[in-house]
Amino acid sequence: MSGDRPGRRREMAVLASGPVLGAAVGVVTNIITSTWNWWLFSSLLVLITLAAVGAALVPGSDRTPVSTDDDPPPHRARVNTLPPEAAVFSGRQEELRRLVESTPELSASRPFVCSITGPSGSGKTALAVQAAHRLVARYPDGQLFLRYRSHSEPAGRLSAQDVLASALTTIGAPAPQTRFGVDDMSGQWRSAVGNGRFLIVLDDITRAEQVRPFLPNSRHAMVIVTSRRVVAGIDPDLHLEVGGLTRDEACSVITAVLTRASHDIDTSVISALAEIYRLPLTVRHVADRLITAPDGSGLRSGDGVPHRAGDDVNMDPFGWSVTALDTRDQLVFRRMALHPGPHVTGETAAVLAGIPVEEADRSLNELHRRGIIGRPDPHGYGVHDSVRALALGESELHDSSSSRTAAMRRLFRLTARQLALANAAIGSPLVIDLPADAATEPDVPTEEKAALEWLEIYLVDFRAVARLAVDEEWATTWQLTCGLSYFLRIHRNIVQAEELNESSLHLAVTTGDVLGQGCSHSQLGVLHRCTGRYRSALGHTQAALGHFETLGDDRGRAFCYAELAVIHYHLAEYAPARNAMERAVTLHGRMGGLRGVANGRGTLGLFSRATGDYAAARVSFDEALGIYQSLRNLRNEAWIRIELGTLDRLLGDYPSALDQFAAAHAICSDTGDRSGRAWAERETGITKRILGQYADAQALLEGALDVFTSMDSARNAADARVELGSLYRSMGDLAAARRHVTDARDEYERLGNRRGTAWANIELGVLDLREARWQAATERLEQAGRTYAAIGDRSGAARVELESGRLALARADPVTAREHLQRAVSAYRDLGTPEAATAQDLLSGL
Repeated sequence: MSGDRPGRRREMAVLASGPVLGAAVGVVTNIITSTWNWWLFSSLLVLITLAAVGAALVPGSDRTPVSTDDDPPPHRARVNTLPPEAAVFSGRQEELRRLVESTPELSASRPFVCSITGPSGSGKTALAVQAAHRLVARYPDGQLFLRYRSHSEPAGRLSAQDVLASALTTIGAPAPQTRFGVDDMSGQWRSAVGNGRFLIVLDDITRAEQVRPFLPNSRHAMVIVTSRRVVAGIDPDLHLEVGGLTRDEACSVITAVLTRASHDIDTSVISALAEIYRLPLTVRHVADRLITAPDGSGLRSGDGVPHRAGDDVNMDPFGWSVTALDTRDQLVFRRMALHPGPHVTGETAAVLAGIPVEEADRSLNELHRRGIIGRPDPHGYGVHDSVRALALGESELHDSSSSRTAAMRRLFRLTARQLALANAAIGSPLVIDLPADAATEPDVPTEEKAALEWLEIYLVDFRAVARLAVDEEWATTWQLTCGLSYFLRIHRNIVQAEELNESSLHLAVTTGDVLGQGCSHSQLGVLHRCTGRYRSALGHTQAALGHFETLGDDRGRAFCYAELAVIHYHLAEYAPARNAMERAVTLHGRMGGLRGVANGRGTLGLFSRATGDYAAARVSFDEALGIYQSLRNLRNEAWIRIELGTLDRLLGDYPSALDQFAAAHAICSDTGDRSGRAWAERETGITKRILGQYADAQALLEGALDVFTSMDSARNAADARVELGSLYRSMGDLAAARRHVTDARDEYERLGNRRGTAWANIELGVLDLREARWQAATERLEQAGRTYAAIGDRSGAARVELESGRLALARADPVTAREHLQRAVSAYRDLGTPEAATAQDLLSGL
């Protein structure tokens, strides 16, 4: 109800305080003047009360106004990825006014959609960006510019999944863990955007399927799309069609550019050029050329440079500008068009042209100075699609097919080397050892955070180069796809990573490249394991191991053994998991890989804890913690602290457990690890539940469940549900307990997680016992017991004996109860856990 809202409560507080404050001021004033004056007292009382009424009721006086149910949530972090606003924007004032002044209908239930259509170079994107900057105040929660690049070379075009993954990362949405289809990612996008006031620009679209996934379920958002033609299925609220400028508009653009450059050009020259060229892209280039050639020479066909029949007259000035370049600059112009991504740097231009980086930088600067290429952001130069087409045409005329192929091969090798260096910086578990090339050794950040940011900036470029390598069937394409896989996995672009690695595997098999097959199989194994496809992950990883064994590649073997261990662990196959991880640790130790050793020791501790060998688990965890601390690897230190805290909790040392969880939580908060923070909160909630602090436990466990669910982390969410089930059972809410545990069991079964399924069955059996459903409880406990016996989980087996003893007691079967409880006491004493005392107390009562 509105009366409960903070803004309404504030109004009432202000209204109530008015008379009190007025009376107080009146009293103080009369005391100061040493004379009581009823007229003064009454006046102050009335005036201050009226001021309070005004403060409470005047619209906009409250910093946190009362909102309606469909208002967007306050305090959302602002995101802005719009390109810079154009310094010169002229000739589209009417279209800009319509965009900025248009407002959605109050009854609308979807975002306000605007469509801008027009031919290439007509200024669609510039108009959308200009309008977006002027609409920032209306859409304060975020302004996103998302480019599809639908008319670039095929390898450089982005899919809806590519753009969705980028958008989710940009707004800080939790990364999905198992579902990566467009519909799933679109649902996550809508959930993250919610009812916020967002402005989204979708640039260069060709199909409605590129737009629909981004439409929030909110009338508070606005979506602007640009396309060359009207796209069926979008149904815009406002459609603007732009084309060539009028003569006067073209003159105004040229004049504005020249004025900012402090150039005074004969108006007759401007008028003559505006009479010929009306396309905004060309008009801007003409203006830039006039700065270097004030008489307009080289900009008209009468200047001795003929117009090529069949070509668009608006592209003539670009062609004439290119003709005026020196040989080196023309070469760079032609070759940079071979790059499929949005950023062309000095390094990429240098390898494509086969010249030193310093010379390539000078050429790029000259091309930019002459207005032939742009610089849309600080990270590289960009080429308009129409200008790229011109460059490719020039390349067809002047470059041989073999020289273009050689240029692309050099680009592939450079990119592979860049990715290898970046993977080493960010700690990728499998780094491809590529030899350095002194002539093209790239400049890549060596610090982890900087390298991650660098990869984020150039991800679209690297992915486009990898796709081009696939299209060109480059023999060692696997160097690119494997180099991209780890970051794509972090970025949750699982589908794209799989497609690239499957393509590179096919090429490696075709060419008989054993190393390529091993690397591609290993990456596919990781991708399948991350998405819960454990059996297929096992197949890929075993295939990779076979290839690395053939090559005697210890690094590849160590990687595969570690992966096999994790897969076997998820399948509750602890013996082969331990064997594989011990082999991985041995190999890492032989190679001096401290991080690999620490990862292995930590995972071995996890295996030991899962099977009830708590002493061995502590030794492994302590060793891993020491290595991580020496390496200053904070995220993995937090992981080990959570594992040590869990071990302390199992052994009944609750204060120590809470200390470990608090330390891990602090690290995860500092490093921005949302999943790790939720994990620490879940473990703290379990401990609070054991200590009987139910309110704290409920808040922590439900909060962790919300985070894991939003991140689509299925197994972690299932774990939180089981713990919530235990909590609600302790609180007497059996219905809520059963709902949570049943959901968790269903998820474990879907994932093929046998240990989790057995755990959920025990909890359901305990609930059956509380509800006197003896037969159902017996069946569930027996089923869990068989699973724990099969996987060798001593702790789980002891829990089955304890709950079976309780069940026998409830059924008045003391003989059977004694047998189960005796086995429970023995098992828990071997484990060294406090449950031994619980079982002994029950046994003593017989």
